[in-house]
Amino acid sequence: MTDLKALVTEASGRLVTSDAPDVDAYEILRKVTGFSRHDILIEPVRDMSEEEKALFCSLVEKRATGYPLQYILGEWDFYGNTFFVNEGVLIPRNETEQIADEACRFLKNKEKKVVFDLCSGSGCIGLSVAVNNPRCEVFLFDVSPEAVECSRRNTDNLSLDNVKIFDYDIFHGFEKTGLPRPDVILSNPPYVTREEFMTLQTEIFYEPERAIVCEGDGLDFYRCICEKWLPYLNDGGFFMLESGEEQPLQIVDIMKNSKAFSIDKYNVMCCDDMYGVCRFVKGG
Repeated sequence: MTDLKALVTEASGRLVTSDAPDVDAYEILRKVTGFSRHDILIEPVRDMSEEEKALFCSLVEKRATGYPLQYILGEWDFYGNTFFVNEGVLIPRNETEQIADEACRFLKNKEKKVVFDLCSGSGCIGLSVAVNNPRCEVFLFDVSPEAVECSRRNTDNLSLDNVKIFDYDIFHGFEKTGLPRPDVILSNPPYVTREEFMTLQTEIFYEPERAIVCEGDGLDFYRCICEKWLPYLNDGGFFMLESGEEQPLQIVDIMKNSKAFSIDKYNVMCCDDMYGVCRFVKGG
């Protein structure tokens, strides 16, 4: 028999770089044994095989190097659902849920609308919209084969039949897709400059660089979306883009100076995230 609570306490002491070492230790133990934190608190002394102990210790040591907990678990919760994640996709973050939430608010009581999720990664944004709006048709686009495979797996896990996924470079633009024009465009594209990337915390370096870094000034994806996607948004449509701190006003300037996109058709505004950081540009 093993005192699991004591095991977690010992593991927490090794996770000195974690913001929440107790949570990480309990989550890793749940991954290995299937016992929840509640289970352990109710009955802390339980059977645990030597193989499970060895695996638990190895995963704790891996986490201690800064390797993301989400990749260790192989999943993460986002907007009420659990999504499969691996090193091929960006880890879903709490603040990004705001995009799904506002899109669902826009789509409430609307049927047969077309939704695009550009640079979709794990699919967490678009698939969350699809779950909550089964009468809408949701299209996911990503150039990464790993991301496409991950989003397909998540689509299957959520048993969605209103989603189509494309291995597609969004710089080719909407016109080459042959798809119906969208009513909603959502995106959390790469926006971190190379210089900024080198200053980020260790955990970020385990995530796919191509999903994070945009060479140059970090705004090329927004220029592409503004010139090659937003002009095809159906009248009365909605869009929302996530960006880095200090970028929203620059994105609005791109829209104002665009010859393809008519910003005057939309009530465009910059929005703060849940932490009070100006992070989003939306219109509709």
